Amino acid sequence: MLSSGQKLSVRRVAAAVAAAIAVSGLVNCAAFPSGMRDGTLGNPLVSNAKTRGFTARGAILAAAAGTYIDQLLVDRDSTIERWSNRVSKPLRVWIDSSETVSGAQAGYPAAVRAAFQDWAATGIPIKVSYVESPGAADIRVRWIDRLNRKTGSTTWRTDHGGWMLSGDITLATHISDGQTLDNRGMRAIALHETGHALGLSHSLDPADVMSALVHVDSLSATDRNTIKLVYSLSAGPVQ
Repeated sequence: MLSSGQKLSVRRVAAAVAAAIAVSGLVNCAAFPSGMRDGTLGNPLVSNAKTRGFTARGAILAAAAGTYIDQLLVDRDSTIERWSNRVSKPLRVWIDSSETVSGAQAGYPAAVRAAFQDWAATGIPIKVSYVESPGAADIRVRWIDRLNRKTGSTTWRTDHGGWMLSGDITLATHISDGQTLDNRGMRAIALHETGHALGLSHSLDPADVMSALVHVDSLSATDRNTIKLVYSLSAGPVQ
């Protein structure tokens, strides 16, 4: 059994986007169940960033206008979780491009790449490069035929200071009733799940792509403001 010094402080699981609605093309996201959070054991890992500290809640709330940072702190146990700055050393992403997403689904990988680009374009200190091997990636994106009552799931691992170390995104190609997701639905799902993989939780506003019930396939001003605020802060507990 691993000692306490060998335990990662966090492996969080975010359940996210569900089905594309047939008539309107909107995307429905399952609610974030509290039971989906899970602490696990792992090998000792150290992030690029440094030392554990505390961020003052008052300072965050003073800058919180136009964001859903307050809900994020509720969902993530009063902890900022984010990647260290990845500009000179881009975040490495692997996207499964196997025959699983051929034919009508061939546009899915491009929808995922567009999602990463949209978040990176908000001005956060993150650049993305794409790698051919999952073993070489920081974030891995895989496909599955369907998930139970949702079409996306994201897991991530952090070190003791809240700095992200790795992430895995699973995207379903069909909703529960067997309907294939169109490219717009996949784009919305990818945006939502990528937001989780970068450190965001759910918004309570349906105009945001990070709403638990996703009605949009583009980032809102509030989505942008929230991720920019997260990446202006150091990772770690908020007190």
